[in-house]
Formats: sequence, C-alpha cells, structure tokens
Amino acid sequence: MEVNFTGDELILTLVSLIRATDPRLLRQGPDGLQVDFASFERKTKLSEDERLLLRLRGALEAAATSGTHALELSGMEGQRLAQTLDRLEKLQKWEPDVVAMSQGLISRLMGLTESA
Repeated sequence: MEVNFTGDELILTLVSLIRATDPRLLRQGPDGLQVDFASFERKTKLSEDERLLLRLRGALEAAATSGTHALELSGMEGQRLAQTLDRLEKLQKWEPDVVAMSQGLISRLMGLTESA
C-alpha cells in the first residue's frame, strides 16, 4: 500500500528505524544528526530493515524537492515502522507537536496492517 510521507515524517521514521536497527549509524555533525550509510553500501546482502532504511533514505531525498513523497510499503513494513516509532516515543520525551506527528503516522501505518 502506498503511504505519503512529509519530509519531517520521513526523518522521524528513518531515525526511529536506525535506532532500532543500528544506532551506530547516527553521528552528531555540526548541523545536527547525520546518518552514515557507508557500511550498507559495502555489504553484499542487506537485512530487511537495512533495505527499508535505504528506501526511506531515497524517499527523503525525493521529498527534499517536493516536500512529500509516496512510498510503497507492505503491511509488515508498516507494522515494523509503527512499532519502532511507538518504542522510541516511550524511550524519550518529545515535544507535543512531534508526538502528534508520530501518533498520526503510527495510525496511518497501522492502517496498512489492517487492510493487508
């Protein structure tokens, strides 16, 4: 099923999945968090989460020009992303607008699993 993401939602989703998959990919840079995908690019076989991370990265790059991007996700991928967002919400305190964005996205992603 196709899900439309804003750039902010893609960043939130990408960071959540990275923290669940391999937090070492996140680096503190001069302008905030940076993601190091070099280790993925050297691999010959990627896990499902790693492939999904690369798809999210591509969607984020596309959203940089248009503001939003549609991404085709399976019900299982939607559930995985919803779970990682929910888990991250529980691990740290977020601003109310970020919580609202996360909750809205979780609802949309869980809709994928219900319609699959």
